[in-house]
Amino acid sequence: MDWKDALPEIVTQPGSRLQFREPLAKHTHFGIGGEATAYIEVSTVSELAALARFHKQWDIPVAVIGRGSNLLVSDRGFKGISIRLVSELAKLEVDGNIVSVGAGLALPALSKTMSQRGLSGVEFALGIPGSVGGALIMNAGAWGSSFGDVVTNVTVMTDTGELVNLTHAEAKFEYRHSSLDTYFCVTGATLTLEPGDVDTITARMQTLFKQKVETQPFVEENAGCMFKNPPGDSAGRLIDISGLKGYRIGGAEVSTIHGNFILNIDNATAEDVLKLVAHIQQQVREKTGISLQTEVKRLGFD
Repeated sequence: MDWKDALPEIVTQPGSRLQFREPLAKHTHFGIGGEATAYIEVSTVSELAALARFHKQWDIPVAVIGRGSNLLVSDRGFKGISIRLVSELAKLEVDGNIVSVGAGLALPALSKTMSQRGLSGVEFALGIPGSVGGALIMNAGAWGSSFGDVVTNVTVMTDTGELVNLTHAEAKFEYRHSSLDTYFCVTGATLTLEPGDVDTITARMQTLFKQKVETQPFVEENAGCMFKNPPGDSAGRLIDISGLKGYRIGGAEVSTIHGNFILNIDNATAEDVLKLVAHIQQQVREKTGISLQTEVKRLGFD
């Protein structure tokens, strides 16, 4: 039996969805990418555990793509199973200032709900269009704050379907990095937030969001910041002084608003983006001596 014939026997929950040959461009903020062999919206922990064991049994590549931010998918697609966590895996529970959150929850929803509850610590997340799981894995952040700052512990799943609780120290949060991508999947986390005044927290959240809209591209398709900021500097500044704002290859263009964003302005391909990334790295290195490292994850390029 082929694994594609066996997969429907695993994805059986009412809130789940399985689709073969699904264009991943539909599920990424970049709007770029070929088909995944299979795309699954997983709604329960038990079904996710079954998929972990299925992945190990059949030796099939699996990628949890979340809400598709911070991701560039190959034009050839992904020869494996792409997963998005929904329903039970995107839940939110609040007990005082302790928050249990599923990896599939959207960051803007988390930020808004916490401001309404008078809990501070994730105001910066309103303008990040990803999910909690992705934010945990890459320690996403903005305006001087990072997601790892408020994390008490993280729950991950191994490829045997076992759930493991990790402490903050075990997650090894660093700048745009953690140890969490070594596991099959992140399923959720516990956050410790600071109680405060609803109006004050909401005002700060809205101020940060307004700053994002004014200083970063917000309408055009993009994957977020393309490069990590080098120590003590800004990738956007380096790209700007290298004269690269507005530079275009194919359908991909460096934003004229913020140089650390590459936009899909005219049916860009992943190849267009990679060529533009290489050009930016070369030009910045020649003009400043600094080598920029990419922040956006890649899928399907192996």
